Amino acid sequence: MIAGYNSRPVFQYQFRPLVNDRRAADGGFCIILYENKILSFSTYDAAGLFIDELCFTLPAKVMTCFYSLLRTAGSWLGSSPVDLRASNVSPYASSFAFDGFDPIRIWGMNELICEPACSEMGFFARHIYVLFEDIANLLAENGIRLTLDGFTWDNGRIRPFRKNQLYLSNQQNVI
Repeated sequence: MIAGYNSRPVFQYQFRPLVNDRRAADGGFCIILYENKILSFSTYDAAGLFIDELCFTLPAKVMTCFYSLLRTAGSWLGSSPVDLRASNVSPYASSFAFDGFDPIRIWGMNELICEPACSEMGFFARHIYVLFEDIANLLAENGIRLTLDGFTWDNGRIRPFRKNQLYLSNQQNVI
């Protein structure tokens, strides 16, 4: 099976800068966690065009823990607005997609999580952020560092591969 493409995505996070600043050439990134334990990391240029993709194979316990987090979040995730915007212009946009739920777009996450406790936008932004952090912590246990605006990995703990490399190695095993 080719990594990811033949499996269902269960989590997706996308970061996209909105204003020209020090990251002017950066069009952001997207991660996708597939049900077959493959994590895909794609980068984009400032025009939003695809640049590159790397993949990581995660241990099975990651999926068990991920689904546990998702079950717990299910009580509020289904009623979350799909579009949350801060009052100020945000330097970036985030998009979250969790298995079985509508994608959620957020502009100004850092501002929204500081909204008053009685604010619906603040309530959902904080819950989404906490779920995101829980997923990031799960990945960190396996050598991957995910933040709202960044993605890195520890080559000593986990090695990326390209999907075509896995396909070629599978073909060699078949011959």
